[in-house]
Amino acid sequence: MQDIDFLARTYMEIGAKNGGLDIKETASKILIECLAKKVMGEMEPEATKELALCWRFFPRDLFQFSLNIPGTGVYRMMKARHRMMKILKETVLKKRASGEEFGEFFKIIYGEIEGRDETMTVEEVIEYIFIFFLIANETTPGVIAATIKLISNNLKVKEELQREHERVVRDRTEKEKEADLTWEDYKSMTFTHMVINESLRITSTAPTMLRRNDQEFQVGEYTVPAGWIIMGYPSAHFDPEKYDDPLAFNPWRWKEKDLGAILTRNYMPFGAGARLCLGAEFAKFQMAIFIHHLFRYRWSMKTETTVIRRFILKFPNGSDVQISEDTKVD
Repeated sequence: MQDIDFLARTYMEIGAKNGGLDIKETASKILIECLAKKVMGEMEPEATKELALCWRFFPRDLFQFSLNIPGTGVYRMMKARHRMMKILKETVLKKRASGEEFGEFFKIIYGEIEGRDETMTVEEVIEYIFIFFLIANETTPGVIAATIKLISNNLKVKEELQREHERVVRDRTEKEKEADLTWEDYKSMTFTHMVINESLRITSTAPTMLRRNDQEFQVGEYTVPAGWIIMGYPSAHFDPEKYDDPLAFNPWRWKEKDLGAILTRNYMPFGAGARLCLGAEFAKFQMAIFIHHLFRYRWSMKTETTVIRRFILKFPNGSDVQISEDTKVD
């Protein structure tokens, strides 16, 4: 909690000094720096920053023209991937040579594999970590950016959030105002949790889910053979029998409901069954902390911000907000 809180506050202050920031890129930097510490342990500051910068090419170029030739998105993405793998490998080798501590996550996954009497090369360890970073980085930051877009389009929601986060700051003593957020502060953000649940209902962490069907089935007049890979959408989230006016962004629909739910029959933003995301609570936590620090400033999102639902959430025009130091709420 301290890591996420510190990084969110720091990057918001940097954005305010610069007059604005890109929500998705900022959320990505926060997440990668936090995960890098948890996975790798302490890293050299320059290596951490370069690691975060490499993510600018993911996934913007992931599903574009697919030939790996100079000038294409895939070429830039593969160059970034190569650089990231090199940074991670250098860090692992340096820590092994010096006997430095690795992060908790690294010790857990490596320890589990060693416990199975299997050998694992440095390259395999790095590949595992890279995929972990990739999956984490292309879910939560996108949902945070989409959530800020939804909030910016709804003045009533924005004003209610402003009141709540001013109250969180106001309830702390003058001495504590710049101290770390506490677990009690987080739990007290009731309306924020309602906003997060509603945003996750509309956006989902992954807008599509790929599944292989076990048996043949009919869709209208079409027959889908067994063994096909199908792309599904969380259609239950938009079922008018389950949600009144399902296309509307209405956080108040969650009033007096279980705000801690991550999975029900009609609500599955983090997947379901064997595919239920283990990072569900962490994602909701990061969203709340990010919203809190953004709402310590007066902000506005650029009107041209557009969210596209594909395999992942995409932002062709970026996700910029304008803030400045003189708009900070004390």
